[in-house]
Amino acid sequence: MATVSVPRARVADGSLPSVCVVCGADAPHRRFPNVGAPSLAWVLFSPLVGLLTFWVYILLTSRSLQEGGLPFCDRHRGYWTRRATVIVFGFLTMVVLMGVGMALLPPEQSGVRQPPNPVAAVAGCWVLLYLPTFLILQLTATRPTGRTRKSLKISGASRKFAAAVAAEKADTSDARRPTGTG
Repeated sequence: MATVSVPRARVADGSLPSVCVVCGADAPHRRFPNVGAPSLAWVLFSPLVGLLTFWVYILLTSRSLQEGGLPFCDRHRGYWTRRATVIVFGFLTMVVLMGVGMALLPPEQSGVRQPPNPVAAVAGCWVLLYLPTFLILQLTATRPTGRTRKSLKISGASRKFAAAVAAEKADTSDARRPTGTG
């Protein structure tokens, strides 16, 4: 997998090469044109909130018919949406289970041993399952990992996509270079 920097304007208008960002196959679909838009969620709260807002954005915009975006093949058209579903609903399940488990705790009585709370036990097991799953899904995903004012850095991109973007950058820089006449 490769890390590639793509111009944010080209993501927004959909003019990136038609090579799937995940696998490198022909990519007829463009998805998520605003993925390079600036977000201050991670600055205001935490990196976890920033990650969750990214995946919530993916879920909320997965059905939209906006122009532009990153190129995806038929097989990977729902790639980010599937990952977002697992990450967001897994996190919500964890929060709900922990909340219900805490709400059902009986009042503490000194000297009396309380039976274990089954909801809290399920919540604890869910946390132990969810956290590694979240880390694996996040770290193995083709995902944006950085941005500047003009570009978006994508980690885990296919090598073919990275090569196609690099070839287009080389072509445009060669076209701008003045020819030596004289």
